[in-house]
Amino acid sequence: MALAVRRAAAGDVEQLAEVHVRCWQETYRGMLSEEFLASVDPADRLRLWHHLLGADRPADAWVATDAGALVGFSGVRRERGASSHGFAPPSSGDLELWGLYLLESHQGLGLGRRLLEAALDGEAASLWVAADNAQAIGFYGHFGFAPDGAADVIPEWENLREIRMVRPGQPVFRP
Repeated sequence: MALAVRRAAAGDVEQLAEVHVRCWQETYRGMLSEEFLASVDPADRLRLWHHLLGADRPADAWVATDAGALVGFSGVRRERGASSHGFAPPSSGDLELWGLYLLESHQGLGLGRRLLEAALDGEAASLWVAADNAQAIGFYGHFGFAPDGAADVIPEWENLREIRMVRPGQPVFRP
């Protein structure tokens, strides 16, 4: 496998939309209904990625690739004031990891860590994760994240429960 992590580019939008939908379907299997997961529209994700990467100042996003094919992504944003969920700002500051997804076929190979490090570069950060996603909670815990008590429900996602996790700044591990 020729695994790499790099900054996302406008030319990645179509592959990103496809991978985004596949990752959601794999990640949320058992947490959301099969009907909901089957109804996720790749065109919505394509519009999102065009918006994120086609702007004058593209979003801060990274992709994981295997021999050039996209297999995952991560992205961050700065949240000024209230968090993206309307809660008070987290103790970790204004950097939020808004997404880190990796196809099941490429989990356990170190790409998740590499995507996380590329996105955060050791900075303090927060993120929201499905409350029932023990695998993701364990992954983030391994990298210093811990729940801070904030929790929310996403009505549009069949009332999926989420929790916020935060971490202080971390030294960057460079192999």
